Amino acid sequence: MPSIVVKALLLATLAFTHLAHSRTLTSSSPNSTSTSACPLEPGEQSSQIVNHPPTWPYQVFKSSPFTPPKLQITTNGKPLAPGLLFITPSEQSAVVATSDVAPLIMTDAGQLVFNGPIVNATNFRHATYKGKDILTYWSGLSTAGANVGHGYGNVTFLDDTYTEILTVCPKFGLVTPDNTQYPCEADLHESYTTGRDTILVSAYNATPTDLTSVGGPKDGWVFDCLFFEIEPESAKILFRWSALEHVPVIDSKQPLAGTGLNQTVPWDWFHINSVVNVGNEYLVNSRHVWTTYLLTAKGDIIWRIQGDTGGDFGPLPADAHFRRQQRHPPHQRPRTPPPPPPSNTTPVVVLKDLSDPTDPIYADSQGSTEILPNGNTLMDYGQIPVLKEYGPGADVRYTARFAADDLVQSYRGFKHEWHATPTTNPSLVVEKNGTRGAGYVSWNGATEVTAWAVYEGPSKRELGFVGRVGYKGFETMFGVAEKCVQVVALVGGKTGAKSNVACT
Repeated sequence: MPSIVVKALLLATLAFTHLAHSRTLTSSSPNSTSTSACPLEPGEQSSQIVNHPPTWPYQVFKSSPFTPPKLQITTNGKPLAPGLLFITPSEQSAVVATSDVAPLIMTDAGQLVFNGPIVNATNFRHATYKGKDILTYWSGLSTAGANVGHGYGNVTFLDDTYTEILTVCPKFGLVTPDNTQYPCEADLHESYTTGRDTILVSAYNATPTDLTSVGGPKDGWVFDCLFFEIEPESAKILFRWSALEHVPVIDSKQPLAGTGLNQTVPWDWFHINSVVNVGNEYLVNSRHVWTTYLLTAKGDIIWRIQGDTGGDFGPLPADAHFRRQQRHPPHQRPRTPPPPPPSNTTPVVVLKDLSDPTDPIYADSQGSTEILPNGNTLMDYGQIPVLKEYGPGADVRYTARFAADDLVQSYRGFKHEWHATPTTNPSLVVEKNGTRGAGYVSWNGATEVTAWAVYEGPSKRELGFVGRVGYKGFETMFGVAEKCVQVVALVGGKTGAKSNVACT
């Protein structure tokens, strides 16, 4: 065996010392005793920012094709909840204003963690299914015309290797305004995995209805807003609820405005936009009735809180009136117990007012509010591409903007702790400029990598271990001395997946 020698390479401002090696196919393992003394080199975070208005500034990498937005971040320095950000940027107009329409996982600092497929997606979040941590998201076609703001699609389940374990593709036999038939009929608004290994999905069905009570025709048409509880693997319907069967259309606050005349232009009188289970009951929100309903397991209304009058709870406080959206979903763990039934002595009180006086935001649609395990609250502003994390005292601790107002949206946004090791391999690119070389490595979705073991040699068949490079986020850059390079992920102190071999 040749003696160990030391080689030094200066790459721009990056100094990376390699330990030379025996160039054999049976080179030392990065975990073996003979190499344990090799230092952990720093490496360097690698990404470039591209700015081409009106597209929001985005990141580009050498080793991966993804182009996530650059987060514009402000903080007050106080502790944030642990976890990663889950968003689904999508366009709101014909203007190309975002570079990456996909389900994304990012860190608080704006580092990409996982870039999903390029699809129109909503409700990208962590869930538990059959005792295992998974990710779910809706994807499909968002419709226009009379059906604007609705969608028809499926729900994808990913395990902690990002392997697709289920595609829930429900068929409800829906009637659409133009009689188009869609392969999968889950609406984009809701796809919520319950604690009983079922999934709640919303749907919109064009339905003939007497509208004389609201000044419309007797033979009018509406969107009947439905939700279903489904067994994911078989798509078997376990429960069905219809707004039209439980709520009179005269309760709607949505004007007819020329709709409801025929099947082509149904009146969107109810607009279901969220459903969660609370124990064996259901909490359902109607945007256009300005009402949240608690339902029994059979679908009967237990109580309603209405944004204008207060509903069953009596008059609302002056600062508690609401319109359109109203949703405070329970965190996956633990689940919120069922709310008590109302009585004449159960008034509505304001528990917390979350707003940023330095950054007033007016969003007409979408959004979510998530109470985080540490007592903080994450708010996604839906139509406005902003996330804010508030502390227990309602102080604004974190703001992240990922696009310009009214051009890009994220239907909902979440924050979860998530641990994953992909089944794919890390991606490596090597570039050479004269005698200097640099390697760029990324592994889409990996959360547990602590370092990279680096192997170099004069050819693909002659690689030997030269040292380790510290993990520096989605893409790590490190110095390269030889022609060919391969890296191996170190996960929990153990050897993980290997990258491709890259040569200059």
